Amino acid sequence: MSGAAGEGRPEDETAELLARGLAAGAWVPPAAETLAGAFPGLRVEALAGRGGMGAVYRARQTRLGRTVAVKIMPKGASPDPMARERFEREARVLSEIDHPQVMRIYDFGALEDGTLYLVTEWAEGGDLAKLAGGRAQAPGQVCEWVGQIAVALDAVHAKGVVHRDLKPANVLVRADGGLALADFGLARAQGAGFTTELTLSGVIFGTLDYMAPEQLGTGKPVSAATDIYALGVMSYAMLTGSLPRGVFTRASLLAGVPVEVDEVINQALANDPAQRPGSAGEFARRLGGACQKRRPNKARAWILGGAVLAGVVAAAVWVVLARPGAGVVAEPGPKPETAIMSPRPAETANPVVETVAPAEVKNDEQGPVAAMSPAPVERVRVETASVERQVPVERLAPAPVVVPAPVPTPVEKAAPVEAPWTWVLPLVRTSEHATGGGWVLRGGELVTDAAVCTLRLPVTVSSDFRYDVAVEFTRTAGKNSVGVFLPTSAGAGVFELDAWEKGLGGIQMVDGRDMRAHGEHFPAVLRNGERTRLILQVRGARVEALVNGVSRRSWDLTGRRFTNVSLWGAGANGGLGLCSWRSPTTFHRVAYRAVP
Repeated sequence: MSGAAGEGRPEDETAELLARGLAAGAWVPPAAETLAGAFPGLRVEALAGRGGMGAVYRARQTRLGRTVAVKIMPKGASPDPMARERFEREARVLSEIDHPQVMRIYDFGALEDGTLYLVTEWAEGGDLAKLAGGRAQAPGQVCEWVGQIAVALDAVHAKGVVHRDLKPANVLVRADGGLALADFGLARAQGAGFTTELTLSGVIFGTLDYMAPEQLGTGKPVSAATDIYALGVMSYAMLTGSLPRGVFTRASLLAGVPVEVDEVINQALANDPAQRPGSAGEFARRLGGACQKRRPNKARAWILGGAVLAGVVAAAVWVVLARPGAGVVAEPGPKPETAIMSPRPAETANPVVETVAPAEVKNDEQGPVAAMSPAPVERVRVETASVERQVPVERLAPAPVVVPAPVPTPVEKAAPVEAPWTWVLPLVRTSEHATGGGWVLRGGELVTDAAVCTLRLPVTVSSDFRYDVAVEFTRTAGKNSVGVFLPTSAGAGVFELDAWEKGLGGIQMVDGRDMRAHGEHFPAVLRNGERTRLILQVRGARVEALVNGVSRRSWDLTGRRFTNVSLWGAGANGGLGLCSWRSPTTFHRVAYRAVP
């Protein structure tokens, strides 16, 4: 990087990733001049990036003469009580990992006023998201990048660390083009020297597009396979220029890579972590090998196919011309026991019964992405290849083909299949589903205005009311609540965050009393500009809320009456829906799934 940036303006987009998770807010970072000599051995030169709870500065390490990044989190600046622990965890995790493909940490500590700071390497080349630019990349380049990331993942996994937020924006690009894995603020660490239990239980959010199913509360533990899933998403995205959402098109069709690449990526995206490659390195090696497979030569295939067809036609003509009455003098035919050489006619082909495994279907919004593998089916394939064989003349007439009925065989009862997640926003039509206020679809996201906004989601909730809904949103203005209309077996009401201008979170109207009266709520202050992740798990009359990955509260509505607040009007008409109270809000992603 060259040149100094003006205060309050990012010097380069590179530094923004070092402030990942520091959402925009009201906090104003100190000017670089006031911090010039605040950190031991460093001279702060410029503010490089800022967020709602911290900032990143470019600094010079005076003794070694190198440029470094200083990431700070001032005392009391964050509304999240877990933020300090996450900041310290990142420092601890990075300090334990010494690997050339992992971002280097040089120092961390706290100033006298309580300001936490982290000193890391300065990346000249930005991040991989910026470098790739959302465009399809050459397979060789993708395999090289994946190989570097895999080496880093294997190193951190060997230390008992799971990154949990792997994506291109969290991969630094050094001046020489080499990659370095960064941003371990959500990492899970196990083993000696790590004390990260404080925020591990209930943490399920990373970045939805890259999250493995087990990160969305499937009951399966987060493990190294979770990062391998994200690496599979990254590989597909870099090869094709698009994310593998919903029933996505195979990479071999979009990127022209060998079909073997599809198999490798599909395995990495398996719903069951046990079905994914055993390590990131194994995935990278298999992907590299698949990309080097030779694709079929279409021109050669056409030539060979034409030659075979010509041979079939010529032989068929010869047989016809050789028959009596065909317009030529025929030589005496062979005796019945004598055989002639002729192509096997299609009408005499033998049926072959083969078992066909249906193509794996990916159903997303994953983003949540889940694989559905129906039972194999049988189909009859009639061989018509031009294979020559000896056939007696008397037997040239086609014989009836009889396909024996399949013999029933005992079938074991299939194990319950976990329902896939479905991305909901692509199904929304505001003209049809909005029930109040102003709603606009913009870039695949739902945006509300400053009115009382309500919208019914195009989802049919399971009849037993066992489902999960995940919502990611940002309140952009105002100071009132954002909520989800929630059907349960005890009735349909609304779940709100930052309600009644009192910063309350919970379910409204239980037995005719709102949350201020029934008291079953938790602190939930929203800050404008901050992205909030919410998961609501409904199990009949039971509801549990997880906010930003932390389980906040559960409610048992058995024998009670859950109803809508009249202030919301018709709301979602008893179904699943979204709402915002006079506070413009952007809903980035919504996912739904039924739970067995």
